[in-house]
Amino acid sequence: MLRKTAAAAFAFGLISAGAYAAEHEVTILDGAFFPEITYVQPGDTVVIENASETPRTVFGDTFHFVTPSLNTGDQFVLTVTEDMPTDYFGTSATEGTVGEGGATAEQEADTDEEGNVMHGMLSFDAPVLED
Repeated sequence: MLRKTAAAAFAFGLISAGAYAAEHEVTILDGAFFPEITYVQPGDTVVIENASETPRTVFGDTFHFVTPSLNTGDQFVLTVTEDMPTDYFGTSATEGTVGEGGATAEQEADTDEEGNVMHGMLSFDAPVLED
C-alpha cells in the first residue's frame, strides 16, 4: 500500500510540476509602462509598481480592475485570469473618478505631448525573441 501511495504522489508531482504561476513586474514611468507588453498565462500575477514622481491610477480597458492611487514606490498585484481583457491604461487622476464619467478607458488615460496614450498590454502569446 505504501508503494502505491508513494508512486501516486510521485506521479502527481511530475504532472503538476509543469503548471505553476509566474510573477511579472510592470513599472510605471512618467507617462508609460515598462515593459509595454507583458507575456502572461492565467494564474500569473503582475506586480505594478509606480516609479514616477506622480501618483498614478492604473485600470483595465473595460474598467475590470482599477487600482487605488499609487504613490511613488506603491505596488498593486493583479492576478491574471483566462477571460480578462488585456489592455490597460494609466492616469494621474485620483481614485474614485476613473470610469465614472462615461468615457472609454483610452479617453481616461493620460497622453504625452505627442499624443501617445499611457497604455500597456498583457499577452497570452509566447514571447517574441529577438535575433
